[in-house]
Amino acid sequence: MMHSIASLLAELPILTLFVVVGLGYSLGRISVFGFRLGVAGVLFAGLAVGSLGPEFALPNIVSVLGLIIFIYTIGLQSGPGFVNPFGRAGYRENLFAILVLAFGGVVAVALAWALAMPGPAIAGLFSGGLTNAPSLAAAQEVLRQSAASRQLGPAAAARLTDLPVIGFGIAYPCGVVGVMLSIHLARKLWRVHMPPPEYGGEILARDYVVRNPGIAGRTISDIVRLHPALGFVVSRVQHAGQTTLVTPETRLAPGDIVVAVGDAEALERAEQIFGEATEARIELDRNQMDYRRVFVSNRELVGKRVGEIDLYNRLSAVITRVRRGDVELVPTPDMRLEYGDLARVLTDRANFQAISSFFGDSIRGTAEADYGSAALGMALGVIVGMIPVSLPGATVRLGLAGGPLLVALVLGRLVRTGPITWIMPMSANLTLRQIGLVLFQAGVGTRAGLGFVETIRTSGLPMLLAGAAITLAVVWAALFAGHKLLKIPFDSLMGLTCAIHTEPASLHYATHAANSDVPQNAYSRIFPVCTIGKIILAQLLVTWPGR
Repeated sequence: MMHSIASLLAELPILTLFVVVGLGYSLGRISVFGFRLGVAGVLFAGLAVGSLGPEFALPNIVSVLGLIIFIYTIGLQSGPGFVNPFGRAGYRENLFAILVLAFGGVVAVALAWALAMPGPAIAGLFSGGLTNAPSLAAAQEVLRQSAASRQLGPAAAARLTDLPVIGFGIAYPCGVVGVMLSIHLARKLWRVHMPPPEYGGEILARDYVVRNPGIAGRTISDIVRLHPALGFVVSRVQHAGQTTLVTPETRLAPGDIVVAVGDAEALERAEQIFGEATEARIELDRNQMDYRRVFVSNRELVGKRVGEIDLYNRLSAVITRVRRGDVELVPTPDMRLEYGDLARVLTDRANFQAISSFFGDSIRGTAEADYGSAALGMALGVIVGMIPVSLPGATVRLGLAGGPLLVALVLGRLVRTGPITWIMPMSANLTLRQIGLVLFQAGVGTRAGLGFVETIRTSGLPMLLAGAAITLAVVWAALFAGHKLLKIPFDSLMGLTCAIHTEPASLHYATHAANSDVPQNAYSRIFPVCTIGKIILAQLLVTWPGR
């Protein structure tokens, strides 16, 4: 019976793929002392199936395709918020991350020298200890090119390119568990007290009476010029007992009542600007004006700025809030609309149908991706990844991981170019990302299964300890330097440390420990630079000659 199943799997790679994915997800749900492998269970299921024999290895295109999809979708999502990482806002955190990663690379080289490990093995341990699949793929790509230039046979080339995967699989569990345990221990050891979460991010509406003589007689556009970072939207104004929508040309008079929409901090600024809060609540009168929530699914609107669509002059309406994913945002004139945004639009009740038609308001439209633009972006990423970059003593390439990531960050930032919309709905992005990661892990796992078992049998303990040493060295360097030397708030430091390891499981733990979104925000600010940095370091480590 087992022989028949094995023969069937060997003959049908597509069946092997589905079996590995199914077993991997089941394995990933198993909890041991609160720790789960999650989607990484697919990698270990692939290693188990691949250990049965070389005939069970999935074609290389499976892992390559999965990697490109995975890393490209990450870059697209990060792109809209991606700015110059070394500008005024981000240089300190990103420089901190690069220095910690460089320290991790030095530790890896020292271990390779002390344990006489070849470069491919230590590159795999480095990638696994820092739980980064793109850097693993970059190391494999360097080895694949090396095998081709040396004219190695298929078997020898496969053994060479599988070495990083073996190290990755051995070090990965330590990389996941080590970060969470270290953060927990650091909190106890240093008696870290994190302030209670601030819930000022909740979007509220509040009414104000215009009492400030400095704005009386001025238009809303004048006020915006005087206070460019308002942080709130003025939606309605009541003048002489009549309530109307606010436009940039609306001129305020003493005694007018205005409705401001924003978080608690922004509403404090609104009180300083207008002069006096009131309990009038004119926004509760919905007899004539009311709000409608609509999905942004109209392709022509995606990527356009809120101010650019000129909604008031088109449809006598105002966008007061935008819900993107799980976050509610206050729109600004420069905010670009994305697929799947849920816009709260204030308008006349008779205008509801026109508003729905204008925005698209289709749930189906928010889940569909433009695969044409996605394919063009990935193709451009592959080309960029092939460009050699000269570094002191070595020439590296961004490869099939770094190239698509860099291009996706740029395209995600652009949002659209002429008629081409680069970004995709968040739901579609997350689905494609998961599919890509699953394909990558299933592919590399089955191809490295035999070597993984053999390595565990012969030198598993030294490699396991080396992988743990890399993880612990990097995580404690980040925690100590960030907390003791740079005095980074610990909730932010947890997010930065998780980003240095690009590990979502530890980020979930950090977010729960902080009881706020601060770790998540810190994580997203340095994630792209950390990923590219590890891709470059893995390519340098894989060429380590050993001794």
